[in-house]
Amino acid sequence: MEFVNKIKPRPKKIGNHCLFTGDALKVLKQIPDKSIKLVITDPPYNIGLKYNSYNDNKNWEEYYSDLNLVLIEIARILTYDGSLYLINYPEINARTLPHLDKTGLIFKRWLTWHYPTNIGHSNKNFTRSQRSILFYTKTDDNTFNKDAIVQPYKNPDVGKIKKLIAAGKKGRVPYDTISMDDIFEIFNEEVPDVLNFNLLKNVSKNRAGSQDKNSKDHHPCQLPLPLIETFVKASSNEGDTVLDCFAGTFTTSAAAKKHNRMSIGIEIDKEYIKLGIKRLKNG
Repeated sequence: MEFVNKIKPRPKKIGNHCLFTGDALKVLKQIPDKSIKLVITDPPYNIGLKYNSYNDNKNWEEYYSDLNLVLIEIARILTYDGSLYLINYPEINARTLPHLDKTGLIFKRWLTWHYPTNIGHSNKNFTRSQRSILFYTKTDDNTFNKDAIVQPYKNPDVGKIKKLIAAGKKGRVPYDTISMDDIFEIFNEEVPDVLNFNLLKNVSKNRAGSQDKNSKDHHPCQLPLPLIETFVKASSNEGDTVLDCFAGTFTTSAAAKKHNRMSIGIEIDKEYIKLGIKRLKNG
């Protein structure tokens, strides 16, 4: 990643991980063509969440216009075998699809992350318990490490499945709806008796920063580390560069570090940069 030394403002470096303080689009425009293997990013949702220095309440025309410019740059910087995972609320990603299609990237799958939560319940609507993840690639020759994310076959006593196992097959690729028990299976962890605990909101054991909403390092929107690790393992190899242009608490960088990838994180808020530095130093 020698090119990072030419980008302004200069990044903070923690080993092979670069943290840029600044506007996502301005930094992306300085990254060379076809230099990033994987982009995993969770843009602002434009629903009035309280960030320190970002306006999460644009008019929708401006929001999609700004996001479109970022998507164009992401398409440009991805390698030939590179991938993008774009995480957002379903209705926002649905309106983002036409913008992504115009970039020339190839649609692969609409994934759903289903999470249990005790907040956000509505008296006049169905309660949201999902976020959508748009999986796009630069070409059809994308990196996809099936064996790194397989889950055990269901019904292993069925004849056809027995033959697959006997032939050395390790399992199946996750379905397009990812839940908590899927994550446990992917990482070969013992599944607890009770799965309905919260890995997404402020009570998460993976949460970075303060739980105090008035604290400068409080971040209102976080995803569980194992979810991001799944995409890192699937769509990149050791030594590849992974980027998140809306880095937040730098979960993507943390996942990249854990699995021996390099990373670039871009975040507009200085307090969250401090949080990212602390997370990468201690992780």
